[in-house]
Amino acid sequence: MTRKVWDNGVEWLCLALMAVLACDLMLGVFSRYVLLRTFTWYDEIARACFVWVVFLGAAVGVKRGAHFGLHMLVDMLPRYARRLAGFVTPVVIMAFSAVLVVQGLAFMEFGRFQQLPVMGISKAWIYAAMPVGGALMILYAMQALWRSVRNAAP
Repeated sequence: MTRKVWDNGVEWLCLALMAVLACDLMLGVFSRYVLLRTFTWYDEIARACFVWVVFLGAAVGVKRGAHFGLHMLVDMLPRYARRLAGFVTPVVIMAFSAVLVVQGLAFMEFGRFQQLPVMGISKAWIYAAMPVGGALMILYAMQALWRSVRNAAP
């Protein structure tokens, strides 16, 4: 049971962030057109939620194998080439994700000295989505690579 909750934890977090994002934007529209005074904080919350949803959602996409793939092309390949594609795809995802982690950590260092104008929160918290999402993508791609290796074993 614990494993199942952990497996879906990132998805639940994405769902919660999307709910917060939707409510936040509705409050922003309400404040602008009904109260005729815009809440100053809604834009910053929306931006932070959106950034986190993008990177966590990308990790969920890697976990589910739902990212863009050339399945028609791969399916036309001979059996050994399809197996090779099963190995290469997770490795490419891990390499790209490693770049996200490294660059995300650099962004976090840069954002440490910046604050959101209205809420006063360090931008490093928003930039943290990049290395966290990248690390999760590496983890999920490693699982896919392990499945490919295990299925290719004689």
